[in-house]
Amino acid sequence: MSNRRGLIALPTWQAGFGVIPVFAFIACDDSSLPAVTFRDSLGVSIVESALPQWTEDTAWRMEETPIVDLTESGAGDEHQFYAVRDVLSADSNHLVVADGGSQQLRIYDSAGRFQRAFGGTGDGPGEFQSLRVVVALLDGTLVAQDGRPGGRIVEFDVARGLTATFRRPEGVYPLRQPIPSTGVFGFEIEGVSEDGMLLGLQRPVATVVQLSEDRTSRVPIASVPHDEVFVVARGDAIPLMGRRTHIVPIGSDEIALGTADALGYSRIDARTGAMKFTARIVGVSLAVSRREIEAERRARLGPNPSARTLELFAELPDPKEKPAYQRLLLDVEGNVWAGEYIGLARRDEPQRWYVWDRNGQWLGVVQAPARFEVMRVGSDRVFGVRRASYDTEHPQVLRLRKGSL
Repeated sequence: MSNRRGLIALPTWQAGFGVIPVFAFIACDDSSLPAVTFRDSLGVSIVESALPQWTEDTAWRMEETPIVDLTESGAGDEHQFYAVRDVLSADSNHLVVADGGSQQLRIYDSAGRFQRAFGGTGDGPGEFQSLRVVVALLDGTLVAQDGRPGGRIVEFDVARGLTATFRRPEGVYPLRQPIPSTGVFGFEIEGVSEDGMLLGLQRPVATVVQLSEDRTSRVPIASVPHDEVFVVARGDAIPLMGRRTHIVPIGSDEIALGTADALGYSRIDARTGAMKFTARIVGVSLAVSRREIEAERRARLGPNPSARTLELFAELPDPKEKPAYQRLLLDVEGNVWAGEYIGLARRDEPQRWYVWDRNGQWLGVVQAPARFEVMRVGSDRVFGVRRASYDTEHPQVLRLRKGSL
């Protein structure tokens, strides 16, 4: 990989890569600990929180009843969804759903009435084989991306429709960008040769890149540990409760980076790759019980696993800890949200989200309704999809109450 920058030297509590030790959280109820501490280490600001800033009166709450439910706000195929990839507000008057089943971007007004659809299944201009990611640019352009490396990039305007189409540079995967941005980011995975490859739990290297304005080339930013993979002699598999790397662009200048080894994240400079800031929450246990492990194993296997699948799963080691979070995102006000790990076994349960302010202080926890997947967070709205009985999908907008008002 040409021009790749050096591997980010993550702090010991976050690293989980190579020979860098991993910080292990220990449950702690010591009220003598300061609520938050600030320090500097070799020019990197470090913020550690032991207690949340919110009180019962100032805590944020996600309401159960949706403001808008796009499955219920109309009839016909335009209000039926399958494999929803994203739900977002394009502007104050329009909602957008990236529907993986139809490979469409569907546009609705603020009340949930269908307006128009772009895209579709195919290889023609504006079409997709695997619609995965939508990036909203600050100028109002929607950049919809196929999930495959080297996949199609299609740019739309809510009013005008298709404005441009490209192929993403070969080997580059798209990144979710949960807030409007001035640029489009992606990542590459460094392949590992099978000759001399170490067996067992591995974490390959990923390089964060920013695409050029014409989307045809990329500029490397930083190399980081990627998702965990368990390597066996005949292939590889996703480990039970495997840790994923979360790369979240913040505007055009910074990137939030988390490896889920601990309940924290770092901010790196999007131009130089230099680490600028780290934040973490101390005292949260990541211990996992035998019951949780077996429940996740059953959920992963499904009702009728093949003999090959059973053989592969027999080689997977039991996790010593669960990931610190399942998803990391940013809201429009610059707060960082980390959704607790619930895996497949607990996917029908409410999910707790830890929230830091833009300065890295832990604000508190917001609980999402059961079966609701949070995709984006506005100033007072939450966008996502609720999976009801028989896995019917309901793209919804929920109200976010801040404080007791």
